[in-house]
Amino acid sequence: MEVENARVGTTVKVQLDYRRPQRRGAVGTIRKRYGSPEYTAFEVSFPDGRRELFWDHQLEEVKESSPQSKRRWVFW
Repeated sequence: MEVENARVGTTVKVQLDYRRPQRRGAVGTIRKRYGSPEYTAFEVSFPDGRRELFWDHQLEEVKESSPQSKRRWVFW
């Protein structure tokens, strides 16, 4: 799914070329969506409690990994 089609509740990551260094690579959750399909902005909340507005090109969707990919085997 492309970020411009993302829904409220989607986990996203701020692009590494974002202008504010403290937010580069930060992961948050979309709380609100504004604008039209051609010109979309998202309100993203972060674990530190802050919220910030981003254009769709400043974000990328975080793919949820399957539970099986997190499994670690102790025995070889």
